[in-house]
Order: sequence, then C-alpha cells, then structure tokens
Amino acid sequence: MAMDLEGAREQAEEQALWDKEDNNFDGWDDEDVPTRALFPDDAATFPNAEAALQHAKEQGCDVRQLVARLQLDTLQVIRLINYIRRPATQPRPTPLSIMQLTGHESFLNDDAELQPVPGYENDGLLQLDLAEEATGQDVQSELAMLRQAYNELRLQYAARLGITSADAVDATPAAAPVSTNVDKMYFDSYAGHDIHQTMIADTVRTLSYAQFILSPANAHLIRGKTVMDVGCGSGILSLFCARAGAKQVLAIDASDVAERAKANVEENGFSHVIRVFRGKMEELDEVLAPWAGQVDFLVSEWMGYFLLYESMLPSVLYARDRYLKPNGILAPSHSRMVIAAATDKGVLCERLRFWDQVHGFHMPSMTQGLMDEAATEDVEAASIVSEPATLCDLPLESLPVRQPEFTTPFRLTITKPCTVHGFVSWFDTWFAPRAHEPFRELPPVRISPVQPNEVNGLHLHRQDVVPESASTPGEHVSFTTSPFGKPTHWKQTIFLLKTPIEAQAGTIVDGEMRVYPSKTNERELEVELHYGVDERPMGEKRVATRMIQVYSVR
Repeated sequence: MAMDLEGAREQAEEQALWDKEDNNFDGWDDEDVPTRALFPDDAATFPNAEAALQHAKEQGCDVRQLVARLQLDTLQVIRLINYIRRPATQPRPTPLSIMQLTGHESFLNDDAELQPVPGYENDGLLQLDLAEEATGQDVQSELAMLRQAYNELRLQYAARLGITSADAVDATPAAAPVSTNVDKMYFDSYAGHDIHQTMIADTVRTLSYAQFILSPANAHLIRGKTVMDVGCGSGILSLFCARAGAKQVLAIDASDVAERAKANVEENGFSHVIRVFRGKMEELDEVLAPWAGQVDFLVSEWMGYFLLYESMLPSVLYARDRYLKPNGILAPSHSRMVIAAATDKGVLCERLRFWDQVHGFHMPSMTQGLMDEAATEDVEAASIVSEPATLCDLPLESLPVRQPEFTTPFRLTITKPCTVHGFVSWFDTWFAPRAHEPFRELPPVRISPVQPNEVNGLHLHRQDVVPESASTPGEHVSFTTSPFGKPTHWKQTIFLLKTPIEAQAGTIVDGEMRVYPSKTNERELEVELHYGVDERPMGEKRVATRMIQVYSVR
C-alpha cells in the first residue's frame, strides 16, 4: 500500500509539473479537456474545466474562492477534488459542506487522496493549477501594497524637498487619494502609546470584545474564517481573533501604530495568520482587492465620545459593503444613543465652579464659551433625575455609508424635585452572533461588566489557540457606558443648560436633538438642543416656551 501511495504521489507531482510547463507547448489547449461535474451525484459533463467550475459555483461551491481562502497548494487541490468525488467519502460532500472547510481537515494532507478516482483519471479539473492562480492573486496584492508604500515614500521625500505631490508621483501609477489635514491630525493622535493603553485598560471595552470573539458558543463565527479588523491600533482585537482560530486576519490602520501592531503580531507568533496593512480604509481598494466580498467577520472598535465623535464609523461601513460577505458578522452589530436629565452632584458643573475661586481670585471671564461645548466626564448615577430616553438606534449592518446625522424628539419625566442643570448622554453596544438581527430581538444591555473569568482563553499565552468547540447558536455580548455601569474611557457626554430648569417630580421636558458633522472639522460634531418644560395640570392647554442651545462636540 505504501508503494501505491508513493507512486500516486509521484504521479500527481509529475502531473502538476506537466500542467505547469505544458503552456509552453504549441498545440496544447487545456480548455478543450472534457470535464465531469465536480460532485459525483451530478451526471453532467462539460467541454472544459472552466464550465465545470462555473457549474459548481452556481450550485454554491466556488472552488477558486475556497482555494484562495484556504491557501491550498497544488497537491491539496488534487486531494480536495478526489475527496469530493471518491465513492467511499461519507457523509457525501455537498457544496455547502465544502465551502465550510477550514483548512485543518486531515484529508487535505492525506496522500491516500492522491490515488486517482476511477472514471476521473484524466478529468479537466485535475489539470487546472488553481493553487498557482491563487498565488498569483497574492502576488498582485503584494505588488499593489508595495506600489502604495513606494508612492508614500516618494511623497514624504518630496515634502522634505519642497516638491509638489504631482512632481513626486508623475512617473508612478496613480496614488491613492491624499487624506485631508483633518485626517492626518486624527491618525497622528493614535500614533502615541498612552491612548492605546487607556483603551486596552478599559476592561468594559476590551473584555466585552474578548468575550464575544473567544466565546466557545461563537467559535463557528471565526475558526477557519477570514477576519478584517478596521482600525486595529495595537493589534489586540486581531490577536484575539487569531487566538480564536481565524484562518487569516487583515488588520488595517492608517496611523503609525500599524508598525507596532505588526511587531506585536510577530512577537506573539501569529505572523502566519495576521497581515497588517497601513492606510486609510477607503484608500486600500487595490491592495485589498483579493478579499472583496470574502470577509466572514468584520471587527472594529470605532466608537468615540458621544458615540459618533471622530467619525470613524463611515470607514467601517465602507469596509462592510466592500469586503463583508452578505451574511458575514459585524462586531459590534448594534449601538444605541441615550439621553437623560441630570442635576449637579459634584461633576456636572465642576468646570464652571473651578473659576469661582482660583487661589483667592475670581475669574468668571474664563467660563465664557464653556456651555457651548459638550463636556466628557464620569457622571455620578445619583445625578440622573429622569428615566433615560433613546436618542438614536444604529443598526450597523444596514446604515448607509456616511457619518450618521439625525434629528430626533425625546421626552423626559423628572423623577424628583430638583434643579436640572443639563442633559447627559451615553451609548449601549451589542454584539450579535447572527447577521441582521433586529433591535427588538436583542437581549437587554448588560450593566455589570464582563469579568476575566467569563472570557474563554485569557489564560493562554503568545501563539496559543483556544481548543476547538462544537458549533452552537451563538452568544450575545453587550455593554453600557452609562453612569449606572462601571466607568469606561468613553465616560458620558454632558450638555449643560445656560438656564437650569427648576423641576418637580412629574415635570416633563419635551425636547429634540439635532446632530450633524461640524462645518469646520468633519470629525467633530455640532449638536442643537431644542427643549421646553411642561408643568401644566392634566387637561390644561398652553403653549410651552422653547429653548435652543447649540454645542460643539470636539
């Protein structure tokens, strides 16, 4: 039997070598080789291998995509085709089961699968070098990435010499669109160390992501799959995905931190899984072209203060539309913006009070304009004096690719006699294990933070991967940034009122919030608050005075 296997292997290697070299022979045309359907239960025959591949694709089995995703070599492709067609294979392969292969299956490296299947010895599918085609795609991707890096170096060198960007690139392929100065300042702000330490140290944030990615109940979402991490930063989420058994992770960041992310990947032994790409998401189309429509799981920590500040969400939505499969998983998948009324319990008006007594001096002029800017602080739960109201639901899987802006009404009922000094906003976030779940089917947001002992695999080190788990329906994960939960680095957003509201229990504040991008800085926000107080007895009619206040979120 060993001799038969060795002979079969030699025959397969000779066939692969012949297939690689036969294009140099005049008169040979592999397009004319008769080919049977890929799946043996189908009796169809085709004039060439391309027609058979197209037929399989129409049945739901895209062999080229599979070979590229699993990075199969020539012998593994032969084993795969023989495995599908071999009568002894049980259960019988289907298009769906083949497309769900992870690359870890034993038959892909079993030389017994090199034995020809009777009736298919000279079949056209065995004469196509699909592995070389896939390698060619990778080479094109690498070349595109090198071209981009080359253009970036030319532009940097030109900037030092005072040469225009046009002069710098006129002899090279068209460069990606140049980011704005606002983008440069934004990405430069993420080049430092402190901001990444702050984010990772936020256990509400980091352990929630880790719990969803490493949950045994969600293993089927990532193991053997292609993952994209938009705005990878230090690479922590990419490393979680690699530890969860991802086949490949595409880590994207436009900041200098991308170089350190790459070093972190190498340090922990995951270079064979994670590839780091530096550049703005919208400017990497050429480099990332091989993965268009091929990503199974797209993860990003895009949320800013007041959720939408920094305007990173459009880049995530762009990646969603260009790279994520139709039923791929977006993590997170849902966010909700919330508002409540608040009274001063120490933090709310601290910025104003500070200038009342400055080492024996009174400096009220320093408060000028303070109420025109939203503040970011950890607000005490005791400061909240109304039930929260939803400002805006963001189903991230269906939002259009642009910075969200909205006008939404809200109604707040004051719960006790107090002075309402302002409004406080926060956001809740969900990770759903199934695509396109409506908001109404999500569980209530989790208030208590995820604990380390709830996260699978945190005890592992470096390149260790969590053990394989049986497929389950999946586990939802959620977290809140509200004053009622554990403080996060996002804190809460405070909109102080120039005219505080004297309220009783039952006082109703009817309002409307308008949120839109700043006209002077596309990554900042402008907020208009229109509100009125209704203290009328039941049944009494009167016109309430409406107040308007405008804020910058920066």
